[in-house]
Amino acid sequence: MAREIEPGFYWIYEGGPDRSEMFAAEGSSPAWANPDEAVYIPQCAYLLCGEEESLLLDTLSPAGSDHILDELEALLDGDGLDYLVVSHPDVPHAGNTLAILDAYPDATLVAPRYGDDHELYRLDDALRVGEGDEIDLGGYVVAFHEATFLDAPVSLWMSERTTDTLFPIDWLGFPHGESEALQFVDELDAPLGDDRLVQFHGRVLFWHQYVDVSKVKREIDRLIATHEPEQLAPAHGLVVRREATEQMTRMKGVVEEIERRDRIGTLG
Repeated sequence: MAREIEPGFYWIYEGGPDRSEMFAAEGSSPAWANPDEAVYIPQCAYLLCGEEESLLLDTLSPAGSDHILDELEALLDGDGLDYLVVSHPDVPHAGNTLAILDAYPDATLVAPRYGDDHELYRLDDALRVGEGDEIDLGGYVVAFHEATFLDAPVSLWMSERTTDTLFPIDWLGFPHGESEALQFVDELDAPLGDDRLVQFHGRVLFWHQYVDVSKVKREIDRLIATHEPEQLAPAHGLVVRREATEQMTRMKGVVEEIERRDRIGTLG
């Protein structure tokens, strides 16, 4: 499954396992969820096809190997892949690195220059990038950034200059119902509430329970001031194409709620 966000800018989606059991233990489904539907925390990769070169950010999980290879073949339409960017060496992000490089042996593997453990997925041999580095694809220009909220020391974020899209990787993820797959956030029948964001960041990125809330709020303000994105393309959520900075600001309340629930022992 894939969707075009902008001309030549594609969102490649994998639903992953049904996460309905996350809610079953709490006794009821949340208001946004259809009890007859599966619930997914998505895994997303993004393909940018510029006028001169193409770039894929992340690879989906090994369970989606055939899927992403089929999507790349269809979307590239006979052209090669020029760059494969691995945001960090976790399985949902890097699990198909070797399969994609085997299919596109001329692609340049790109990895974070941060951290000191690049042994997995041939990252030792990758082009290392970080803050201040850019790749001009012709029409699209991607820039790389040190990850602000991360779950691995070898990690980076990315932005695209022309569309003002920020790719915050593991940050700003949230679950969704099966019928919501590949919908933009502004297309959802049930608005994106803080409960979905709390569900993801409080469980999947559990370390949010232990952060300094005031420092996190300052970092969110810094991110907004630095990037001022028009769109957000997370690795584990649906694409935000409107009111991106408002969604980022909402994360202040999310981290406050995670800290509150952990303090009174109700995070689950």
